[in-house]
Amino acid sequence: MHFDVVHAADPRFHGGTSSALRAELKAASRWGMSCGLLPFLGQRTRDLGIFDSRTAAVIEQSNTVWLTGSEEATCDVLLAHHPAVFERMPHSPVRLQPRRVVCVVHHPLFDGNRVPQYDLAVVERVLDRLFGIPVAFAPVGPKVRAQFDSIGTESPALLRHDLWNMVDVAEWTSHQRTAPTGTVNLGRHTRGDPAKWPSSAGDLRAAYPDIPDFAIKVLGGVPESIQPWIGSNWQISPFSQNSVSDFLKRLDFYVYFHGRQWVEAFGVCIAEAMASGLVTVLDPSFESLFEDGAVYCNIAETRNVIERLIASPSTYLQQSNAARELVRRKFSIDQYPQRMARLYDDLELCRASSLKSSRTTGRGHSSGRTAEDKMPASMPRRIAKKRRILMVATNGIGLGHITRLMAIAERLPDDADPMFFTRSAGSALAYARGHAVDYTPSGLAIGVTDDSWNRAYAQELLTAVEAFDLSAVVFDGNRPFPGLIAVAECRRDLAWIWVRRALWRLDHNFDPGAQDIFDMVIEPGELAHDEDHGPTRDMPGTVAVPPLLLLDPGTGLSRSEAAAKLGVDKDRFTVAVQLGSQRNFDFEDLPGLIFKELARRNIQTVQILNPLAKPSKQEWPSVLRTSVYPLAEYVGAIDLLVTTAGYNSFHESILGGIPSIFVPNEAPEMDDQHLRAVYAQTAGLGLCLRYSELDRVETTLDLALSEDFRTEVRRRLARLSYVNGAAMAAKAVEQLVFSVRADRPLHASIARI
Repeated sequence: MHFDVVHAADPRFHGGTSSALRAELKAASRWGMSCGLLPFLGQRTRDLGIFDSRTAAVIEQSNTVWLTGSEEATCDVLLAHHPAVFERMPHSPVRLQPRRVVCVVHHPLFDGNRVPQYDLAVVERVLDRLFGIPVAFAPVGPKVRAQFDSIGTESPALLRHDLWNMVDVAEWTSHQRTAPTGTVNLGRHTRGDPAKWPSSAGDLRAAYPDIPDFAIKVLGGVPESIQPWIGSNWQISPFSQNSVSDFLKRLDFYVYFHGRQWVEAFGVCIAEAMASGLVTVLDPSFESLFEDGAVYCNIAETRNVIERLIASPSTYLQQSNAARELVRRKFSIDQYPQRMARLYDDLELCRASSLKSSRTTGRGHSSGRTAEDKMPASMPRRIAKKRRILMVATNGIGLGHITRLMAIAERLPDDADPMFFTRSAGSALAYARGHAVDYTPSGLAIGVTDDSWNRAYAQELLTAVEAFDLSAVVFDGNRPFPGLIAVAECRRDLAWIWVRRALWRLDHNFDPGAQDIFDMVIEPGELAHDEDHGPTRDMPGTVAVPPLLLLDPGTGLSRSEAAAKLGVDKDRFTVAVQLGSQRNFDFEDLPGLIFKELARRNIQTVQILNPLAKPSKQEWPSVLRTSVYPLAEYVGAIDLLVTTAGYNSFHESILGGIPSIFVPNEAPEMDDQHLRAVYAQTAGLGLCLRYSELDRVETTLDLALSEDFRTEVRRRLARLSYVNGAAMAAKAVEQLVFSVRADRPLHASIARI
């Protein structure tokens, strides 16, 4: 398969590099270039987890084929974005064969103090040897080109023209701006990197004056080091999805000065401000790039420049129009055909077939072949072979671990092949849902010591890894056990992912280093997160997703169907009681009292038996008994639920909109179920009843059965917005598994048996 252009990039990046990549993909799709994306995960940092959400959306929406490196494909040009991404060789070869390789230099070679930001010679060697052809470098602006010029004969081959970042002008509000007559709103949007801000209190106050008729607005946060310098007229807001355009619309001036040690390679944030028609004030060092689109001055002159422009509305309007026109003429994705033509000329290539006849017709649409002509609608998103993923569930007291893994597995893409390797007694439930299952009993189940069991388990797991030709292992458990760690340490060529729930007890012993063996830690969302003060709260390096459920709320059976399968009368008020497996915690007399009180009220009651519960001969008159899984499928027939406050049952109840009484399992090794239950009660989302509170059974049921209580609970539950975190967790697994991995040194990423 052949592509005009393939972009090799780390889609986890935020900021300008990510914005530039999105513009590249959109432009290629708009102008009919056959385009591939090679996600290339560079150096591992705690700040990088999953793909930037905006970049992931563009990948989905654009006509881009996601390459994995294993495909036999060719391309005219491979654009390798950001040199630091390519300082290490991946542990597997990339079979793509480009005619030309260009490293797009989105980051300067060194900072203002001449400290190198990456090893240029290593980057050149990695790309040269990875693809087998010489590499050319493309600065994104004159500041970067000047740095290449300054290293003289050591400079590698450069393109004749800078490969400027692009902006989709259509994304930015286009309206007639007028000079402010009252309060002057000036500000900026940028990352909270201290180097991106003025280096002293005097410079900061000069750029953003602390005077009554100036309002300073910042989007993206301010680094702690400069917070003592900010004035009383500042308004600081965090980034949010699609918030930049609205923010820029509320400004009158965009003022951007950075620290002396920083070198801005391009300045996408500046181009975005200019595209929105903002009058932009910059340091004179930007003039060779942004030309007459901005106003330039020394930082001390900022206030005078702004006041002069306010005093001349016609000059203000003229400058606003000049800013927008400069971006349209120089950086807009409408200039993509001419930009690519220059690139092909610089590389001494024949122009891409889709661009030979591209001429602007009307408002920037190509008269050449469209993306649909070049890439058939039937083209798969990826063309590589399936990747097999092993879902490893620990032997939990209940079904939480294996249920969460099934929730993720059932939302993986079609070219991912999940298999279950579990010591959970719930393995039959996974098999019943159509999953391939390999069951290994726990040491407790077969009566052996932990040491001997872990040695045997490691051999079993390693055999499975080798036999099934795996790409990744996804583990759900409270703690990774020695047998798992032993295999993870020797099979570093796989992706290792830990799904670790939150709400640990304060007294639980947790080793923060336990997550270092994993490439990714996914933390399922917790409704009571604000009250979580356990050892895993706010740990760096985790991918947080919303609460994770097997079934999306509202997708279960109708009341009639659910009632028929539960064996209850659909027309009667129904209470379901499901108190887990009770394998490590005896609720003693509490269930009997609950059933007795419900029988006294002549309430239709069904006892839902946990599939893992020990057989019980104790039965209560008039109480139906059944075993179903998952319970969420049958909630349409349940009017009140009495259940434990384990992760799955709690979130299924709350997010499924079921009025519930939560009975926490308070065994010392469990998560803080008591905290969950109390949180639900204080938030008006349910009731808490502890196993020791036998004297509260009657009053609790009286309240739970009252119409007023259930109406209010349903009203509050309906106010909760929810996106199933299982889909987001599956997306995180997909992104890691189908990317080229160079986030560890090669010696630390190869298999060693």
